[in-house]
Amino acid sequence: MSASPAPAKKIVSLAPFVSEILAHLGVVENVTTIRDFIEEAPPASDASQGEHWFAMALNRMADLKPDLVFTYSLSQQTLSKKLKEKGFSVVHLDPYLLREVEDGFTQIGKAAGALDASRKMSRDFIEGMAALSEKIPPGAYRPKLYVEELAKPQSVPGRWWPDLMTQAGAHYFPILPREINRQAKIEEVIRFDPDIILFSIYGDGLNFNPDEALKRIGWEKIMAVRKRKIYSLDARLLNWPGPRLLDGAQAVQSALGESYWGWPLVDPAKVRRVTG
Repeated sequence: MSASPAPAKKIVSLAPFVSEILAHLGVVENVTTIRDFIEEAPPASDASQGEHWFAMALNRMADLKPDLVFTYSLSQQTLSKKLKEKGFSVVHLDPYLLREVEDGFTQIGKAAGALDASRKMSRDFIEGMAALSEKIPPGAYRPKLYVEELAKPQSVPGRWWPDLMTQAGAHYFPILPREINRQAKIEEVIRFDPDIILFSIYGDGLNFNPDEALKRIGWEKIMAVRKRKIYSLDARLLNWPGPRLLDGAQAVQSALGESYWGWPLVDPAKVRRVTG
């Protein structure tokens, strides 16, 4: 078995979720996290950013002189290329599928000199996902699930979400493979007629009131609204492609179980239930 490479002397992470994974792997002291060049909202291409934005990022790297830089998604794709052109060692991560999230653990670990720990993280994640599927009651109905990550415009998350929600036991709202997200028209939502509505709104967490669904014109026709199967969940549990996805999926599964499988009530510290 080949030994893991020596840990990088100085690492810069331009994505908070990478820093979180590095901390889980025990790589902490030599990591600098910079949040100035990434958006919390669904990623959009950084190709339209002005030259001043790129200059600031490149100057920051020149000052820090890192041995390794981690970048993430479309929002840093062009920046990643510019950093490589300047001679920096860059690992760019852009997972879309759940399998790619798993592969990202070992990709990060190998680059940071913590390959063995990252392999264990990957195994634990795979086993956790398998345990999630095993908890679904045999022959249980898979509730139709509509999720919203942006309220204006109303948008459904893609990427690893369909895989993750299937693992949890849901029948997810239709979205094309590898889509980041897409706007959902009211006619589509009514036609899908979800059994459960979940709000996982960027920046709001549990502060987003699921009663919002009761105020929307036309939504009174939807099964989830009529039966009051509406919840909100902290988006940070599901929008960062790291180990916390397991916690998020477990929270979603608890809502599915409460609503359709006879499970206990959801933990209000993790999932907020409609009150209207």
